[in-house]
Amino acid sequence: MPDHAWASEAAAGARRVLVLRVLTALCQAAALYLITAAARMPLSWPATHPAAFVALLLVSCFVPLLILFGLGQVRPRPLLLWACAAAVAAAGLGVHDALRGRVPDFHGPEVSWPSFPLWIALAASLFVAHVLVIDSIIERRLVSSYPRHFDTSWKVAVQSGLAIAFVGVFWGVLELGAGLFKLVDVDFFRRLIGRRWFVFPATTLALAVAIHATDVQPALIRGARSMALALFSWLLPLLAAILLGFLASLPFISLAPLWKTHFATLLLLTAAILLVILINSCYQDGAAEQTRSRIKRGAVRVAAIELLPLVGLAAYALWLRIGQYGLTVERIQAAAVIVLVACYAAGYATASLRSPAWMQRMEVTNRIAAWLFIAVVLTLFSPLADPARLMVADQVARLRSGAVSADTFDFGALKFDGARWGAAALEQMARATEGAQAAPVADRARRALALQNRYEWNQAALQSPTADALAQRIVVRPAGRALPPTFVNDALMAPYSGAGRPNCTVQAGPVCIARFVDLGQGRAEAIVFIDAFSNGFLFESGPDGRWLKSALLQGNYRCAEMRSQFEEGQIRLQPHPWPDLLVGGRSIEIQSFPAPCGPP
Repeated sequence: MPDHAWASEAAAGARRVLVLRVLTALCQAAALYLITAAARMPLSWPATHPAAFVALLLVSCFVPLLILFGLGQVRPRPLLLWACAAAVAAAGLGVHDALRGRVPDFHGPEVSWPSFPLWIALAASLFVAHVLVIDSIIERRLVSSYPRHFDTSWKVAVQSGLAIAFVGVFWGVLELGAGLFKLVDVDFFRRLIGRRWFVFPATTLALAVAIHATDVQPALIRGARSMALALFSWLLPLLAAILLGFLASLPFISLAPLWKTHFATLLLLTAAILLVILINSCYQDGAAEQTRSRIKRGAVRVAAIELLPLVGLAAYALWLRIGQYGLTVERIQAAAVIVLVACYAAGYATASLRSPAWMQRMEVTNRIAAWLFIAVVLTLFSPLADPARLMVADQVARLRSGAVSADTFDFGALKFDGARWGAAALEQMARATEGAQAAPVADRARRALALQNRYEWNQAALQSPTADALAQRIVVRPAGRALPPTFVNDALMAPYSGAGRPNCTVQAGPVCIARFVDLGQGRAEAIVFIDAFSNGFLFESGPDGRWLKSALLQGNYRCAEMRSQFEEGQIRLQPHPWPDLLVGGRSIEIQSFPAPCGPP
């Protein structure tokens, strides 16, 4: 075929791909518009059915992106089959995410949006699966060549980064235009770009155009990839040297400080994952030109061996925490990450010692780890091994066996992290009548079931101290006075009401000051309560004799001079300098900003 004919056919093929990408983007925009419109009050289908809503939303977000990246790479029929398989997987995980149930951290609209961990896990697993599937289709074999995997994965990664950057700049230009029109009192453009029917197609079309522009410029992708890998690869010798010094010092020091950090597992796993990334930045596709630098070759071999003790320490730290406090959702997820990183560690160490060519067996490890990652995501985000179910089973077993007492048991974890299994366990505990801990377990389970948000539980879970213990944290003034007998139970141990609590009631360290004050104007004596930070409260006795929190105090109670004068009783009443605003029958109080301790 003549060169001009080949070029003409290639241009026509590129135009067809662009048209298909534009149509895909428009279909995605329409789907997202309709699905999100259903989530606006009053709710309509599918937002009234959480399983359908979450499944359709995930499919509409991810599957069109796979089609956008796959167009021009493979034929339409296998691409459509892959998109259908991905849609089934995304919908299945979405249905489970909706049906497993969860309590939001804070009260909000009753719409079951996909959980944030599912967004991240699904995006990462679909990226890995897309590379494996597309390469298999292109080479027409189940196990594709490693250079093909390397080229496709980095191409999609760079395309994604450039496309996201383009969309961000695109919206920045639109906002700039809206600001310019606003200068001349033209608000039409800002209202236009804020309409949902404009936002969705504008964003998806910009994304499609960015993907297409980078797809027809392979030299751009390869240049950006080469530059990024060249820079990252030189970080490996530095990190390998740092880790070598850290590991070499361990036999001569105690590991106790490491475990006391309470985030040793996270830190060690972060170092291990960064090692894996930098090792692959040096190895790349295994071509001969990647093996010329002796410094990089030596750093790769050292780093491959360092992975083993890092993973071992992370696993040991996690094992200690699980032995002490049992399973949690985060610890189960950390265990899954350790299994995945351990696969890399074992494979890379073997490759470093036994590869016939330089680290060639890394390629087998990377393939196995890719499939293992997909399997882990499907397992953790499906009924097979949902972390919430495993956590609830383990924690309930610890409570029943007496390994943990009712006073220290984390009922909030069952409420907010245990999904439907946690709710079922709490309902069963609330009806408990047998056992030495039956009464306190039932009481705390009922309290946990009544909680509305996680912050409320964080306050209640600290367990308000007894009156005697609380008395040790409160300085009562004037000297010689004592708090009323019912004050602690009425005011300080009452359930969280949304207006805050003095920190001395929920923490053992801080000290609060309670002072009796006469507010004048025929009002009964009140108690002003300030804590160690900047929380102040006014408590008054109600008609029934109960002490109630009636007002908040605005001030800077951290100032030592102010606290000292407050204790000494250097207090005068002063009329409020600002009147209240009355808006629609409701009062709005104007408050001054707290003054700093020192001169401004």
